[in-house]
Amino acid sequence: MSILTLGSSPLMGIMKIDETWQEMLAAFENADLYCAELDKIKSDSRKQEWLAVRLLLKYLLREEQIVDYDENGAPSLRNRRYRVSFSHTKGFAAVILGEYEALGVDIEYHSERAWRLRERFLSTDELKMFALLGAGCEISESPESPELRCFDLATVCWCAKETAFKALLQTEVDFIRHLRIYPFVLSDKGTIRLRETKTPLLRTYIINYMIAENYIITWKE
Repeated sequence: MSILTLGSSPLMGIMKIDETWQEMLAAFENADLYCAELDKIKSDSRKQEWLAVRLLLKYLLREEQIVDYDENGAPSLRNRRYRVSFSHTKGFAAVILGEYEALGVDIEYHSERAWRLRERFLSTDELKMFALLGAGCEISESPESPELRCFDLATVCWCAKETAFKALLQTEVDFIRHLRIYPFVLSDKGTIRLRETKTPLLRTYIINYMIAENYIITWKE
């Protein structure tokens, strides 16, 4: 089990999923508590991801945690000491914990998926950011082989909106109408300003992002 701790306030970590779900289950002192839920999950990879976030919680908080879900599907710890958000993707899991603010985290492996679906979650104005990356990213040409940086930008934008969605704790959020990313220039690590128009508060979130070798992660503290 390989774990990278990214911060202590809020508490945040990433775990590389390199063990079978059976091996991960054996790492819990109270493994029987998880068996009933695991039986409902058919896929071995989904069982790995489900257990990985709970193992990461155990590592970060030094004790096993029971995770509950509200009517909107948002996770919470039964002891209610921390607010929590987590995410998992192919081979990795991420968790963020804090005592006060609503949190969000999203992690995705590198792929072209967000690029292919970009018009489903980005507005026309937001799509203009791709032109800043140079040849191969102009949306008007719909290139068949865009640069890998285009894939990264699309994935960062998707992760940022998914992170904001988790922090909002709202249902029926339209990623184009309710979540607007202000223009930014992509780098390996940075922040994004994002404004939500789903609630009367019209909050502006600062979303952190990092492009690592094997994954892209965003989080709101």
